[in-house]
Amino acid sequence: MKLNNLKPAKGSVKNRKRIARGVGAGSGRTATRGHKGAKSRSGFSNMRYFEGGQMPLQKIAPKRGFNNTHRRYQSTRPGEFTPMNLSQLEYFAGKHNLTEITPAILMELGIIPGTAHCKVLAAGELKMALEVTANRFSASAKKAISDAGGKAFTQFKLNTLQGIADADGVDKVDLALIRKHFSYVGEDDIVHVVAEGTISNKLTLEVNKISEEAKAQVEALGGSVTLV
Repeated sequence: MKLNNLKPAKGSVKNRKRIARGVGAGSGRTATRGHKGAKSRSGFSNMRYFEGGQMPLQKIAPKRGFNNTHRRYQSTRPGEFTPMNLSQLEYFAGKHNLTEITPAILMELGIIPGTAHCKVLAAGELKMALEVTANRFSASAKKAISDAGGKAFTQFKLNTLQGIADADGVDKVDLALIRKHFSYVGEDDIVHVVAEGTISNKLTLEVNKISEEAKAQVEALGGSVTLV
């Protein structure tokens, strides 16, 4: 073997195909590109996910785990709820000597996760008079709590109320405005406002119950709270 007779292995090196150079180039009139269409044009670039114009797979496939981060929907339209039955409320209230149960208390006791949205269901029996705050209630659970002498409060974050006030361009939030924006809140439902999140505008609130922290935030901005 000498330097002057070195050459690549047979078949390892091929000449580039010269296309679109006419019949004389040896590849025929259309030069392997077919008759018209996007792929016959210069500059064509095929997207890997393009399916010829039909509905692509990523749009057909169902979506899972979407979470709307707008403050209006943070606490009211979660992907799923942590269920809490009446029998569980009775058990935990008796075990921890509680007369009031809220998601914050359940989280503090380690009963539900820190990011959970709680819905109370009617399985079991409730004999104790409890003030229960949750994100949602089934109709039968709400009735059972009332029949036992307790109250069922639907929880709203303070910044959620700020969101609906901003949406309507008002500075007063009452039960009628809450029912307007959240169809699951009925005429006989009562509202408990908690201080999760912060507000930046002056608000006048007319609600059934409010935490001390939430009330302090409202009053610090010059707003007022009326319990109805």
